[in-house]
Amino acid sequence: MALVSPNRAPRPPTPWRPFDEAAAAYDGWFHTPLGAFADRVERKAVFDLLAPQPGELILDVGCGTGRYLRELARRGAGAVGADPSMGMLAVARRAHSGDGIPSYVRAAGEALPFQSAAFDGVIIVTTLEFATDPDALLSEAVRATRAGGRVVVGALNPHGPWAAHRRRSDSPLWRGARFFTEAELRAMLGRYGPVQSRRALLVPPQMGWAPSPLMAIVERLGGALAGRWAAFVAARVDVGR
Repeated sequence: MALVSPNRAPRPPTPWRPFDEAAAAYDGWFHTPLGAFADRVERKAVFDLLAPQPGELILDVGCGTGRYLRELARRGAGAVGADPSMGMLAVARRAHSGDGIPSYVRAAGEALPFQSAAFDGVIIVTTLEFATDPDALLSEAVRATRAGGRVVVGALNPHGPWAAHRRRSDSPLWRGARFFTEAELRAMLGRYGPVQSRRALLVPPQMGWAPSPLMAIVERLGGALAGRWAAFVAARVDVGR
């Protein structure tokens, strides 16, 4: 793969068994009404900021099962996924082999194997929470982005009800996860350029029983009345401006 630098060969990341073990069933949640709604509003926040254009090359760091890559391919962008979990990548390759996605690479976000300035944009969605070194991961994402490109991060807000829900979860995926406020994301990204942000997912996890139209009403009202408690924050930095 031409994007991989010969001087930055992929360094095998330390296996993280919880993600490998969860990979086969990971996408099942997105087929529930609540999961589909949450995915839709979070994805809108990310893509509104990213604004991908046909022909651009976008990297998804922590791509998991490749859900965002599929959307990028559908919009005509070239897409590359990087993830340290072999299990997640195996699911992604099987599920999306016909979507025109050029490649997946097993790599940790803190040590990306790509050439500098290789991508028009980079997305990092619910990945920073699990990074061993969040600052190094962001630095690597910026390095891999061309001047004038953008990096978009999506993360769970510790003030939102979803973060508390995840903390109480029995899932080993969320043990030790770190959540980020909007102010923290803006400060971290602000080292690299001007930042803009969005908030999303005001529907609480207890509303899994509700029909989608009711969730949409709660989302609109929540955004107007209690935006600080939005579960999901997306932030974009324009690199080198």
